[in-house]
Amino acid sequence: MGKTIFITGTDTGVGKTVITACITSALARKGKKIAVYKPVQCGGLLKGKIKSPDLALIKKLSGIPEEYLFNDYSFKFASSPHLAAELENKKIDVNLIKKHCKEISKKFDYTLVEGAGGLMVPLTRDYTVLDLIKELSVPALVVSRAGLGTINHTSLTVNALKSINARILGIVMNYFKGSLIEEDNKKIIWQLNDIPVIGLVPFSKNLKKLADDFENCMDINRILRF
Repeated sequence: MGKTIFITGTDTGVGKTVITACITSALARKGKKIAVYKPVQCGGLLKGKIKSPDLALIKKLSGIPEEYLFNDYSFKFASSPHLAAELENKKIDVNLIKKHCKEISKKFDYTLVEGAGGLMVPLTRDYTVLDLIKELSVPALVVSRAGLGTINHTSLTVNALKSINARILGIVMNYFKGSLIEEDNKKIIWQLNDIPVIGLVPFSKNLKKLADDFENCMDINRILRF
């Protein structure tokens, strides 16, 4: 059985997919066999075998084979998964997701599971991403923004994970520019939550270069050691 990490974010648009791709690339360079599992994709669907734009980006940046990418549900409407599913007269089967995740993890050194939005996003009317993390019983990695507002959003996310006794591997602060506020955000978030900030990832228009150089801005050994 390989190791599984759930990559969640403080909100939608914080850059979970790019961070997931960069971690995938870094682990692959270490000789690890990596799977990326995006259980639910909402909006922006692509034509072809890979419908998920998130998985397509991960493949592009990491170079892992297409057959190492997994997605169960792809919905056209860019919204919360519960609504996107309902608009297509479908319902997300959480038990299927849990079963599939365990099956994938048997075949890979690491399985990176990318969530949808933040922790309280509903997959069904009565089941959230946080519920899924709890029932999978896997460690989580939190992706947050670096700038103004992140203290509150990150702390709320960490506290929610602590409420289900989830193991938190660390926090990766994305779009980091090194301002006074961002430098202090890193310190105070670590101090308030007693969870290490293991990555400070700069905004970059060259995502491939960011993925190639990712170990310069994140402690990838934190992932390798758990």
